[in-house]
Amino acid sequence: MMNKRETEELIERYCMGQLSPEELRIFEEWRESDSDLSQAIDDHRLITDAFLVYAERSDLKKKLGKIHDEMESDQYRFQAPMKVIIPRENRVKLIWRKYKLASIAAVLSLVAISASIITFSVNGVSGNKQQSAYQELRREVERIKRSQKALIKDINNKQESTVIAEGAFTGSGFALNKEGYVLTSYHVVADASSIYISNEKFAQLKMKVIYTNPELDMAVLKVDDKDFIGFKEIPYTMRKSVADPGEKVYTLGYPREDMVFGEGSVSSYTGFEGDTAAYQISIPVNPGNSGGPLFDSQGNLIGIVSGRNSSAEGASFAVKSKWISEDIKEHSAEKISMPMKKTSLGSDRAVQVKKVKDFVFMVKVMN
Repeated sequence: MMNKRETEELIERYCMGQLSPEELRIFEEWRESDSDLSQAIDDHRLITDAFLVYAERSDLKKKLGKIHDEMESDQYRFQAPMKVIIPRENRVKLIWRKYKLASIAAVLSLVAISASIITFSVNGVSGNKQQSAYQELRREVERIKRSQKALIKDINNKQESTVIAEGAFTGSGFALNKEGYVLTSYHVVADASSIYISNEKFAQLKMKVIYTNPELDMAVLKVDDKDFIGFKEIPYTMRKSVADPGEKVYTLGYPREDMVFGEGSVSSYTGFEGDTAAYQISIPVNPGNSGGPLFDSQGNLIGIVSGRNSSAEGASFAVKSKWISEDIKEHSAEKISMPMKKTSLGSDRAVQVKKVKDFVFMVKVMN
């Protein structure tokens, strides 16, 4: 029986890939049978990743500080040419022109340092995702090109149509429970005046915002319709453990008018710029995919698609389901149940998609 110290050392060797093949086989069997060990491994990786990110930021801060010091050195100071007499007033102007470049560079260095300093909290590591490399994936609707039947709601045999104005946005979302709660990305519904969801089963349902967390880029919506009778039983569960790089995953979303399937794998434990609350995944995604569900090979919900790296083809990001469920449980004013039913979707991917497609929606927003 190992003591706590020996177990921690073994976990560290496992995470660093230092176990022999036989040790690795035994350790994997132990991990599958012991949920506490699996949780300890996830916690160890989160802490390790956080320290690595902090070290990178500290190194960047030192480099920028060195650049700033060099800008203040004598080699950048103005030296008057020999035997040239400059009137006092003009000399001040000339020196200011020379120093202005160094001053601007120093200010830019300080701004870069401030934007790069990492913030640690219980909600994970928050990066500045507004940088040019990170691209959010809500889709702007330039013109009405869809057929009218996609915008018609049948209530008591009376046709009621709603036209989305030019400049509206669309994204994706998915059901959290049968009571009508839907999860999507915060940036999809930010500043929305009205929100609707639709898919093949539901022509159109009006929604209201119940809870948001901009740092995790997530928003919980609820059906705002007195005639709504609820969804069916949710056919997937929200996975609590963290997925490993190499795990096969897939997503469903609405980058176009029809639902689109995407398949790939988890690329990294961390998201954009080392964000420990997200994964990097190797699934090509497009505007309209934001807010869509990310499933593992067994059909468990493991994340929500949030964006992509515009400078690296196929590098996309998804917020981890573990962070989402814990945040909603701790901070939402309403009690919102998570999809936790142990429903076996089977290993056939087409069968899985057929079972969950009625619970994945296009989110339509008017600002």
